Parts: sequence; structure tokens; C-alpha cells
Amino acid sequence: MEDLAEGIGRGFLNLIKWIIIDVFIELFIHGYGYLTLKILTLGKYPKPNQNNDTLCVVSGFISFAVTIAIIMYINSN
Repeated sequence: MEDLAEGIGRGFLNLIKWIIIDVFIELFIHGYGYLTLKILTLGKYPKPNQNNDTLCVVSGFISFAVTIAIIMYINSN
């Protein structure tokens, strides 16, 4: 009986973890990358009728890492 409860609990926690990670990547990182690309290209890229999800997520991760590095540098002084 404990094995059943443990399996259900583990599955539920994995579902919650997947939802949190997916929401974080989809909403925050993708949005941050989209905004970064719009600012850097002065609104010309990414175009709305093309599928640029991967580019937005990658640029979001890079932009987020650079932002965190800048904040760490400023706070270290």
C-alpha cells in the first residue's frame, strides 16, 4: 500500500515540477528573449508570422544569464 501512495505522490510531484518549469520557460524566459530581440533589433525581429520560439528561448536564457551576471558584479562592489 505504501508503494502505491509513494508512486502516486511521486507522479504528482513530477507533474507539479513539469508545470512550474514549463510555465517558467514559456512565460518568463520566452517573453524575456522576445523583448530582448525586439529591443536589440529595434522592433524588426522576431516577425509575428514566423515560428521563432527556439530563438526567443535561447536569447532569453542568454539575456537572463547576462542580467544575473551584471547584478552580481554590481552587488560585489
